Amino acid sequence: MLDLIIKNGKIVDGNNIVEGDILVAGGKVVGVTRRGEIDRARRVLDAEGRYVLPGAIDSHSHLGQMPGAGQPKVQGQEENFMTESSSALYGGVTSALNYIFTQESLEKVFPRFIELVKRHSLIDIKFHGALMNQVHLDNIERYIHDLGITSFKIFLPYKGAEAANLGGLSSLNDGQILEAFVKLKEYGGLPMIHAENPELIDYYSRRLTDPTRQDMASWEATRPGICEGEAVAKVLYLARKVGCRIGIAHVSSKEAVECIQEARDQEVVLETCPHYLALTVEAGLGSLGKVSPPIRHHDDREKIWEAVEKQVPVIIGSDHNSWVTAHKQELWSGLAGLPGNAVIMAVLFTEGVNKRGLSPLDVVRVSSYNAAKLFGLFPAKGTLAVGSDADITIMETGIKKYLDPSETGSIVDYTPYQNYLFTAWPYAVIARGEVMVLDGRRENSEHRGNCLNTFCLNTVCST
Repeated sequence: MLDLIIKNGKIVDGNNIVEGDILVAGGKVVGVTRRGEIDRARRVLDAEGRYVLPGAIDSHSHLGQMPGAGQPKVQGQEENFMTESSSALYGGVTSALNYIFTQESLEKVFPRFIELVKRHSLIDIKFHGALMNQVHLDNIERYIHDLGITSFKIFLPYKGAEAANLGGLSSLNDGQILEAFVKLKEYGGLPMIHAENPELIDYYSRRLTDPTRQDMASWEATRPGICEGEAVAKVLYLARKVGCRIGIAHVSSKEAVECIQEARDQEVVLETCPHYLALTVEAGLGSLGKVSPPIRHHDDREKIWEAVEKQVPVIIGSDHNSWVTAHKQELWSGLAGLPGNAVIMAVLFTEGVNKRGLSPLDVVRVSSYNAAKLFGLFPAKGTLAVGSDADITIMETGIKKYLDPSETGSIVDYTPYQNYLFTAWPYAVIARGEVMVLDGRRENSEHRGNCLNTFCLNTVCST
């Protein structure tokens, strides 16, 4: 017998939106039929004409990342994986690409992160690495072929004072970046670049006339779009010379988008975040709105949406950090980073479909399909085709909702969207065939995620 039928849905997948039913058994999609063709299953969920989409893939997550020395510790890693993956599920995210940051070689810490997923995550996880020193560069081939880690963060801004405030994150020099690109091209890996120029940040920071300001505009003024645009232009040039494909992480500025749009002859992926698609410096968040790169202006937001609309290769990552208000009391000394994995789908529908007239097919493209293809997860993820994992989000549209941070399940005690009106929100979320969220209520607390790096060993690394 079937485990689940999702009936009466508008099924959004591939190039089509069709009315019908989805049949689920053993955690997989086993059929897509016309309405009412099959009606017997252990559970029947009526979508009542709502959009039914593949579960979102969060391309940029920080589950398990702990604050540095001198900052309040409010959770351990185990609890953090549980609460923050619960938040992701609440927002329609069923898989995530999660970063491991360590100055040690990755194989020393990787087994622990696999166990964290198996025991404490409610969603499936594939891990990114980070290249922060020569040991990492010397072991790229092993990370890809032995661990299945195929994508790697490379930081540009964290040097000098910037690095000192971050407790263990560090940037490569330009020669090391070039070395990384050469090796990643050779072994089939993907660099994901945090593109901000630290010397320009230092220049603009010294020009700040009133260092006591606590508004978002003052933070943005110390690292304006030129800092991101120059850094993007540099790494695109290096990648072009090497012939390496490249991803630009958390794109926030019109300058960065313009550089990517001009690189038509290159294999470039633009990753952006819900806060850059929905918010501007006028949001009035003060120190709570601190994030790097910063939230910017109306023109920047619209330029990013232009890239989405013109079908530049775009993926969506939340850049979810679980810093609480105690970590962000003061703008200049507080931690940078925002909660966001609960709002990916809601922002894409509110801003993209309801405000700008995008198709739900565009939402699937940027929320799951592109990431699944890029990170070697397709066709298990990113589609509702027969044989795919039954990771499914059903969207409620045409509503009016303000987000209460307590409802997401996250440890974070505030939301950057405190005054933001959502006009769409996930009605139901299914992870590998298990109904996890239904009409705001959580179900099936025993479900645990899979680590997807092993899955990728025989797919990405053989190509």
